[in-house]
Amino acid sequence: MIRNRTLLLRAVAIAVVLVLVLPLVAAAQGVSFTVYPLENVKMRSGPGTENGIITVIPYSTPLTALGRSADETWLYVDYNGTKGWVYTLLMDLEGYVPDLPVIDAAGSPGAPPPAPPTDQPSNPPSNSPPPSGPSGVPTIYTTATMKLRAGAGTTYAELGRIPYNTTVPVSARSADSQWVLVNYNGQRGWVAAWLVTVNGDINSLPVSNEVLPGGAPTPAPAPPTGGVLPPPAPGGFELGGQTHSLDHPGEMHNAGMTWVKFQHKWGPGQSPNDLAGRIAQAHANGFRVLLSIPGGEYPSSIDYNAYVQFVAGVAALGADGIEIWNEMNLDREWPAGQINPANYVNLMLAPAYRAIKAANPATMVISGALAPTGVNNGYSVWSDDQYVAGMAGAGAANYMDCVGVHHNAGATSPDAVSGHPADGGAHHYSWYFKPTFNVYAGAFPRTKLCFTELGYVSGEGWGSLPANFWWGGGNTVGEQSEWLARAVTISRQTGKVRLLIVFNVDFTQWGDDPQAGYAIIRPGGGCPACDALRAAMQ
Repeated sequence: MIRNRTLLLRAVAIAVVLVLVLPLVAAAQGVSFTVYPLENVKMRSGPGTENGIITVIPYSTPLTALGRSADETWLYVDYNGTKGWVYTLLMDLEGYVPDLPVIDAAGSPGAPPPAPPTDQPSNPPSNSPPPSGPSGVPTIYTTATMKLRAGAGTTYAELGRIPYNTTVPVSARSADSQWVLVNYNGQRGWVAAWLVTVNGDINSLPVSNEVLPGGAPTPAPAPPTGGVLPPPAPGGFELGGQTHSLDHPGEMHNAGMTWVKFQHKWGPGQSPNDLAGRIAQAHANGFRVLLSIPGGEYPSSIDYNAYVQFVAGVAALGADGIEIWNEMNLDREWPAGQINPANYVNLMLAPAYRAIKAANPATMVISGALAPTGVNNGYSVWSDDQYVAGMAGAGAANYMDCVGVHHNAGATSPDAVSGHPADGGAHHYSWYFKPTFNVYAGAFPRTKLCFTELGYVSGEGWGSLPANFWWGGGNTVGEQSEWLARAVTISRQTGKVRLLIVFNVDFTQWGDDPQAGYAIIRPGGGCPACDALRAAMQ
C-alpha cells in the first residue's frame, strides 16, 4: 500500500514529472490500438453473430482496433486492409475499449449509441444532468440499465429493468439508504442507490422494508466446505479480498470473491511451513489463496537464494498464487542504491518463477506490485511508470503469469481522468484507475494484469483522515462501494485483468496509516460494498 512518505514525495515532485506524464495521458486518449486474437476468430460484416463471416483471422495476429459497438462487446478492426467486426472477449487488448469511438454496423463513425442492452454501465452525457422531480421529490438517473428488485438487496428476485439514461422519482428508501423504492412504467421495485445518480436528499424519504409480491430472497451462495474450491477460471477474471484473519468468509463469498490474499513478511531462516496454516485456512473456507511475500522494511541487503527457496517451498504446499515481493521501487522495500528493474527481474523474479513452477506448475506467479508514484531520483525511489518499463525491457514477461498493480489513492470514479482533489493540473495517472491501467497494459501488452491492492479510503465511522490522506476526506462509504464495483466492471470489460484483490476486507488499524478506512466491513459490521461487488460480478 502507498505509505505517507511516498504521498508527500509525490506531491512535491509532481511538477518534475509533467513532461513524462503528458505523453501517457495523450496515449490514454487515443482512438485506436492493437489487439491480438486469443484463438482463430471470425471477422464478421457487423457487430453480432447474425452477420456474415468475412474471413477467419489466425491466432495472435496483430490487428488495429478502430472502433467499437455501443455496448463494447464487438470491436471494429483492420486486418491487413480488410475491415470488419470481432468479438471483444476473444481479443488480447493493448488499450481500453471505451476509448474507441462508437461505430455503426456499416463501419461509419459518429453513430449515436443506443441504450446498452445489458447491465454494463456507460457514462451519462456530460451535458445531461438528472432533472429534478416534481415539488422537490428525489429522483434517480440511471447511468446503466438497472435491475428492479422485489426487496432491498441483490438476493431478491428481479422484477424488471429501467433503461439507461432514465430519470425516475423515488418514493421510499431502505434504513441504510443503500436502496430506493421506485415506480417505473407501473412496475414498482427496489434499485441499488449506489449504482445510480441521485438528485435530491433521499434521507428525507420514509424508510420502508417492503418486499413486493413474489419477491422472496434467493439464498446467498454458501461458502464451499471441506476444502472444495470453486472451479478455476483459466484466462478469466476473478475477485478476492485482502485480510489478516479471514474472519468474514461469508461476506466475501457473498461479494463474489473466490480468492483471499494474505501478506507475509519474509526473513532469512524462515520455513515455508510457517504458511501451511494460512493455505489450509483459505482452502477450508473455499478460497484460492494469494500470498504476497515481501521482506522487512528498509533492507540493506536481500538473500536472493534463500528467498527463492522459500517461495518454492510455499508453492509446494499448495499456494494458488504468490506475489514476488512488494513495491520494490522504494527504499522502504528494496536496498537504497540497488533499486533497479533489471536487478529485480534477474536476481529475484526469474529464479523465483523457475523454482515455483518446478515445485508446483499450477501456482500463479505475480510480479511484485509497485508503489504508484511520480518521484524518480534513481537512488531511493523510482517512478512506477519508469520501473515497469524497465521490467518489460529486462524480459519480465517471460517470468510471470500476471503483472502486479496497486491503485489505492483514488478519490474519483474509475472512469475519471481528472478531478482528483490532489491533481494540480498534471493529471498524473496514479490518481486515476483508467490511466493507471493504461500504463501497465501498455508496458505489458501480452500479459494479464493483477490488481493485488485496489481500494478507496473513507473515514466514515472512524473520523477525520490523517493529513497525508487529506485528498480522500470527501470519499463516502457509498462512493467506496460504487467505485469498487465500477472498477470490477471495467476490469472485466477490458479482458486484460486476471485478478482483482480488494484492499481490504476488515483491517482495523486507524492512525497515520488509516488501513481501516479502506475496509469494506465498516464500523458496526455492515458491508455496503459486498452487495455492490456481487452485482458487478453477476
